[in-house]
Amino acid sequence: MRYKSLRKTLKLLAAPLLGIAAGAVFASCEDNVSTVGSALANGEVQIALDSLIWDGSEQNIYRGDQKHLVVCPKISYSTIFDDAVDTRSTTNLIGRISVPEYGDLNCSYVSQMLSTTSLDIPDSIPVSQVDSMKLVLYVPRGALTGDSLAPQQLKVFRLNKSLPSDIDNRFDPTGYYDPQNPLGSRSYTLSALGMSDSLYTHKPYINIEIPLSKEMAVETVNAYRDDKINSIFEWPQTFEKYFHGIYVEPSFGRGCVANIVYTRFVIFYNYKTTETTTTDDKTTTTTTTKVGTTGVFESSPIVLNSNNISYKPSEYLKSLASDNEAIITTPGGFRVNFRFPAKELLDIYRQSQSKLSVVSDLTLSIPAEEIENDYGLTPPPYLIMVRTSKLAEFLASNSLPDNTDSFYAEYNEKIQRYTFSSMRNYMLRLIKDGLKDEDIDFTIIPANLEFEEEQSSSNYYNSLYSLYYGFSSSSNSVKKYLTKCTPYILNPTMCKLHMDQARTIFIYSQQQMK
Repeated sequence: MRYKSLRKTLKLLAAPLLGIAAGAVFASCEDNVSTVGSALANGEVQIALDSLIWDGSEQNIYRGDQKHLVVCPKISYSTIFDDAVDTRSTTNLIGRISVPEYGDLNCSYVSQMLSTTSLDIPDSIPVSQVDSMKLVLYVPRGALTGDSLAPQQLKVFRLNKSLPSDIDNRFDPTGYYDPQNPLGSRSYTLSALGMSDSLYTHKPYINIEIPLSKEMAVETVNAYRDDKINSIFEWPQTFEKYFHGIYVEPSFGRGCVANIVYTRFVIFYNYKTTETTTTDDKTTTTTTTKVGTTGVFESSPIVLNSNNISYKPSEYLKSLASDNEAIITTPGGFRVNFRFPAKELLDIYRQSQSKLSVVSDLTLSIPAEEIENDYGLTPPPYLIMVRTSKLAEFLASNSLPDNTDSFYAEYNEKIQRYTFSSMRNYMLRLIKDGLKDEDIDFTIIPANLEFEEEQSSSNYYNSLYSLYYGFSSSSNSVKKYLTKCTPYILNPTMCKLHMDQARTIFIYSQQQMK
């Protein structure tokens, strides 16, 4: 039996974990947890590890050599479809796909631009030598979903008024641009078939280049050189009044969605260089015409970029949701609302009849199943779990998970699970303040997380739940610090969560009196 092996593991690690528990005593005392004693004397301290699967069955928990039968009811949950998502981002999606298992996704985007403060063209070069202008969209290698050979076409338009600040994926750009007057259009594929293998291997981006008119290039250069108006290029606020931004839409094709990480306007101009050489008392002068480039406008994190995303789920996903399956999709779409079994865990904790009870750790792991499809759609890399009453505020303020009201989990492809760890502070707060209904109501949504890494060297003990899942400790480790959390809109993903197989691992010490 698995529980017997856990008891053996517990005996082997008794000394290290007692050290952890002793340290937790002081932390818990500082948190004013009323059930925590102040001394380890007059009794034997044991580590309780309650590994419970919330599938509606009766399961054993162990207290020393005794076992107790507890009921683990199924977790109550529901799948919710929400077509609204905050899509302000530094990356943008473009294209359309139709996946039988996933549904239909149509992506366009709007973006303000940041201007350079000065023009990188020598004043000695006249405007007559300005040749052309292009809009360049940068797609990282592999940053696409669907068929890279699928023929696509897009159009780009200049916005004729400022974008609203409360924009989301349901924004309708109608009235913000002239559909009869595009800046440019381009047919393309993302296969990079025109490149040699060696060039493609070393090229980090596939560029989609949209030719623009020479008139726009000349207008831009003249504006930079006009002393009366060139000051507008110095600040994003003033430049936005001159150039409100762009709208980029797919105009033809289906079968591929690309992730645009950078948008840039480039001006091309020609200039002459003269080279004089002298050989055997003979002087030769050679004049060569060259092409120069300069970037003028570009996307930036400090200006507004937003995806216009229309997602219609497949009948297959709708049927799964109606059958009470827990479905997750991106960008936007299905999310899961559930009630965490905190009351049952608190009951087990308080019924231990222990004078000393110190919470060491609490984790929740949820199995995930990849939904079979031909487009390579996989589960999202991260999920966040946020108290439903605080979700709107959490998203609006771009908050980071605080391990009390919000948590995150990384998808482990090997064991096909999401594990929400570091829930100790959440449990301590419930023990101290009592349990309210809103404390157990959570929502799970996909998120895009960014980290900073720091190399560290330390010796530490694994906690029992880590050993349970087969993780090993190391004297050299890399610490990751979460720096950013936003809704996941980088590419379409989907999966099914098995909430009826969700597992909690609750670790705490208890004192058995003599």
